[in-house]
Amino acid sequence: METKIAVIIVLYHSENPNYSSLIGKSGTNVVLVDNTPGRNLLLSAENVHYIPLNENRGIAAAQNVGIRKVVELGCSHIVFFDQDSVIEPDYIRGIVAEYERIKTCVGNLFLLGPTVFNGRTGEEYKSVIHKDNVTSVGFIPRREIISSGSCVSVSQLQKVGGLRERLFIDYVDFEWCWRANRIGLVSGITPNVRLRHFVGQNEFRVLGQLVIISSPFRYFYQYRNYLWLLRKRYVPFQWKVNVGIKFILRIIYFPFCVKNWRQIERNTWKGIRHGLFKYKGL
Repeated sequence: METKIAVIIVLYHSENPNYSSLIGKSGTNVVLVDNTPGRNLLLSAENVHYIPLNENRGIAAAQNVGIRKVVELGCSHIVFFDQDSVIEPDYIRGIVAEYERIKTCVGNLFLLGPTVFNGRTGEEYKSVIHKDNVTSVGFIPRREIISSGSCVSVSQLQKVGGLRERLFIDYVDFEWCWRANRIGLVSGITPNVRLRHFVGQNEFRVLGQLVIISSPFRYFYQYRNYLWLLRKRYVPFQWKVNVGIKFILRIIYFPFCVKNWRQIERNTWKGIRHGLFKYKGL
């Protein structure tokens, strides 16, 4: 099958677009799904497919809209990007080539991501709990990866299905990886492709551990979605425990470390209420 690549980027009030280097680029279809209410950009490039949703439907819904467009275009591979990632000129071809190279040895490969570096500090984002196990083909299996910069073949994606739109934003990509793993597919990263990515609004360290501060509204989705995902058997038990401990500790120390902690606290408790009492399935 011919390799026909599509890039899906979800926009939301973006002022400095990261897709400008892809406009007019031969061999790459760029699908821009815009969650910004009331916005309709004028983009006339032949390889750009702009889809305004006219409301914020969340990243999962927007990516599903993009996926349907990609299938309609007859593409074989998708590369996902957040608007906060830096897209280098040769990135797209590089991650797709790595996907195909690794898939020859790891036939059940689902989602392949890059090695992600902090856009502010240049440090690699690494788990302090999980140690990397690099395989002989240069593939590092991961229980879950972020979607930005990741690559998937359309054929593998169709086995798993789309993203869970009720989650709206947080843990959408993680849940996708876990659901793929439930049917025997694996996700992971490659050390041969790098991505600069900006996470959250700010960050600081507590006892040497990096703490990322998100927009206050995100804490509603983080706590709500965590409590919803607790109900799912395919969600890893270790993740449930680790995140649960982290979330309890946040409530204790955020008032002493974060300036807008009152806004965060309101959204946290709202998320907890919705997580406990407003679950209707994913």
